[in-house]
Amino acid sequence: MLIEKGILQGFLHSSGTAKRLNAEPTGHANLGAKVTVGPHFYHVFAGETPGETYRLKEAENVILIDDVQALHAGVQALQGSFSLPFDGWLVNKGERISIESATVAGDFRELLKAILYVEPEVELTPGGICPRIWVEGLSITGE
Repeated sequence: MLIEKGILQGFLHSSGTAKRLNAEPTGHANLGAKVTVGPHFYHVFAGETPGETYRLKEAENVILIDDVQALHAGVQALQGSFSLPFDGWLVNKGERISIESATVAGDFRELLKAILYVEPEVELTPGGICPRIWVEGLSITGE
């Protein structure tokens, strides 16, 4: 468990980071040109029931981001900022209009603060198992 009820509970460790923090390795390191640590596959589940719910069938003029690209190029890890191309949908009361080659930008810390709702149902995605996450106020450009 990494995050429980919004509180950081653990870390992913390589043998090097585990040694520095006096912890056990978690088996999440990749060995290549350099050692990287990553979860490989996410399992994200909804927490406590929120006061308000959101549904795509009822939502008016929201952007559904379906596929984020260029994660290796559009993220400034030291600054916490990102600017990433994505494909998705403009959703208005269940009707979808395709969005191709738009850009979403922001700051990771502000993104986490702007989470409004995590849907209770999970979906299998190429990156793991995760519910839809509703976020308010992202900067999006495109045609």
